Amino acid sequence: MEYLLDHPWILGLLTSIFLACLIEVGRYASVHLRIQEDPHRKDQMTALRDGLFVLIGLLVGFTLSMSASRYAERRALLVDEANSIGMTYLRAETLAQPNGDQARQLLRQYVDLRLEADNAGLDYARAADANRHAKEIQEQLWAGIVEITKTDRSAVASAYMNSVNAIIDLHEKRTAAQENRIPFSVWLLIFSVSTIAIFARGLTLSRRFWLTVFLAPFTIAIAVTLIADLDTPSSGLIRLDQRAMLRVKADINAHP
Repeated sequence: MEYLLDHPWILGLLTSIFLACLIEVGRYASVHLRIQEDPHRKDQMTALRDGLFVLIGLLVGFTLSMSASRYAERRALLVDEANSIGMTYLRAETLAQPNGDQARQLLRQYVDLRLEADNAGLDYARAADANRHAKEIQEQLWAGIVEITKTDRSAVASAYMNSVNAIIDLHEKRTAAQENRIPFSVWLLIFSVSTIAIFARGLTLSRRFWLTVFLAPFTIAIAVTLIADLDTPSSGLIRLDQRAMLRVKADINAHP
């Protein structure tokens, strides 16, 4: 299941095929149970079907809102991290030598590693390696602050220390935001209710009509695909915009 959630468009395709087949299963069950021949059974199944589709709409709307807000949070944290790296680089220019040059060199490497981690996609080994090296640079930056503050307790050193601390905090916040995905129980609920609703839709069909067979499953599949794509930070068509981090890299490279 985790593989499918990391590949939202495959998930959508399989969902639409499965639900389309389920409508046919429901239609055959309707013939066997003679639901169309009994008005009372048909009315009960129609009422059940309508209620289930309302529930699906509520579940999809709630989950879409959840995934969209988390996507917006990830995007805001990326911009905040880019701004923090740029500010730290500028404040490093105010440090005495050779501390200033060392800090700026580390920050150039750091922004490259953050881009590498974001561009790794589903290559988890590549992303983990980039994050490990980024952590090492954080430790080097902090070790540099320890050495600076032994002899310099000025406001300049304090401002630089706060900037480095913000970089470390934002790295952890972005990692936590990427790990904060829609719970599996919510996905299970959506697929369970969709399965029952589509089966009930098949039970109320008296004849096969190709548009009916594909329209409802395709609509649900589109919604599921969009939710999964928004909720997948490392793959899919909807990816985080890296332009803020790229601008910071360009600004840093313009000030050697």
